[in-house]
Amino acid sequence: MDITLEHIANKLGLSVSTVSRALNGSYGVHPRTVTRVQEAAATLGYVPNLGAKQLVTRTSNLVGVFMPEMEGESNREFEDIFASLRKALRLFQKDILIFSVPFRDYAPNSLSHWIRMRNLQGCIFMPPFSKEHPVIREVLKLQIPAVNLGSAVGPHCSLMGSDDLEGGRMAGAFLVEQGHRRIGYINGPEKVHICEARYQGFREALLSLAGIEHDASCIEIGDFSGSSGAGAILKLLDREPDLTAVCCANDLMAMGVIMELGRKGIKVPDDLSVIGYDGSFFTAYTNPPLTTIRHRYEEIGTLAAELLIEIMNGGAGRSLRLAPELIRRDTVIPFEG
Repeated sequence: MDITLEHIANKLGLSVSTVSRALNGSYGVHPRTVTRVQEAAATLGYVPNLGAKQLVTRTSNLVGVFMPEMEGESNREFEDIFASLRKALRLFQKDILIFSVPFRDYAPNSLSHWIRMRNLQGCIFMPPFSKEHPVIREVLKLQIPAVNLGSAVGPHCSLMGSDDLEGGRMAGAFLVEQGHRRIGYINGPEKVHICEARYQGFREALLSLAGIEHDASCIEIGDFSGSSGAGAILKLLDREPDLTAVCCANDLMAMGVIMELGRKGIKVPDDLSVIGYDGSFFTAYTNPPLTTIRHRYEEIGTLAAELLIEIMNGGAGRSLRLAPELIRRDTVIPFEG
């Protein structure tokens, strides 16, 4: 059963209008009453229908862009997407408010508060928020126009993203085409959607093109940081010294691999080929320049804005993914063993 303002009013012995004013931060409601109403709303599990509310209030032309606060090192994909996203929204006369959201310690109902206080017209969620994250579960309940650059889609929420399954296939296929068969894989955190999809695509490429079932002994788990890549490659080579290539689930881990191999006197790509993932601009300046799978950042940002406007104009949420591209540089060479 959906909890309404009437349920809260009946519980507290207040009028519906008082409850509404208290939740909306309107002038003239005693602070103690506001506190009582907020506590009751949280206890009952009240979720405001913000989509319906904005139909009867003036629009703000404000779009909230929600970026994850990640602990430690991580590749800031949103920095590559943001420029084209902002430019596209400006064409639709929309302004942006940026929100930094704790990725691991999100406080329940924070999104409802931000939308209400800023009168947001729509929301865009940057990677790696997925459908399992509480902030995405919350926006799906709120019925406000939204676009998720992760893995969630709903009646009022479109999905815009990079095809990580295809990207994983591209990485695996390229290494197989270069003659590599003993290939290590350094993945990101477990149960993260993009990690699962990239590794699945990688495995499918090895199986379909070379008849190889990727050996579990050839995989290590990192946390997307360069230091985790450095540690993972040592474990892999200690266990599987005959590897000829390693595929990393992001560029930072690949850079950590290259750094650690250099410390050990192992040459890239002469002794070991390395491929990354994400295609961040700085990968062109590693030594040697990193071969990687690059997201089509500019198109993703533009299309995310267009999908949001589509929902604002009454369209239904839908899913759209773009295949990434292989950027061939200097860290992968053919294996002729």
